Amino acid sequence: MKLTALACAVLFSVVCFAAAPTLGEPFHTENVATDIHLESGVAVHLAARSTGTIFTDHAILNEGAARISNFNGYPVEAHGLQIESETPNAQAVIRFQKDTVEVASIGGALKVSAGGALLTRVTSGTRMSFQNTGATIGPPSGKRPWSETKTWVCIIVGISAAALAIGLTAAAQGKSPF
Repeated sequence: MKLTALACAVLFSVVCFAAAPTLGEPFHTENVATDIHLESGVAVHLAARSTGTIFTDHAILNEGAARISNFNGYPVEAHGLQIESETPNAQAVIRFQKDTVEVASIGGALKVSAGGALLTRVTSGTRMSFQNTGATIGPPSGKRPWSETKTWVCIIVGISAAALAIGLTAAAQGKSPF
């Protein structure tokens, strides 16, 4: 009897963990919905027959539907639209219906933009539909704009490299850089 329980536990683990998408790789849910909980606290519930990609800092939804909770600072892209939380505990439902993208707020306020331009705010208990015309707005899907944090990291790395080069040059000449 213990062997059967152990076998069931192992089978359950393999099925559950094999079905969960790997971060940064495209996913496709078949006939079963999937829940993903990131270390940052973001919770994503993907409906059956949904496709996209989940990253540590953003998500891309290509088709199907998803419910996203606790996603403050975690933008979600859907056919060129960027959906972001304006309030800390906002919950959003994003769904594709033929040629439209529907964005609904279950709780909190959402910000919907395209190419960096704010289109609208979606308040708690409301939904908005956006017609997909096929035109691309802003950067291609999957590419995020260069962030201020990345800019500062590049500046710090550049200054550090220059300081190291100056220090090594002075050391090679037997001088102190100070």
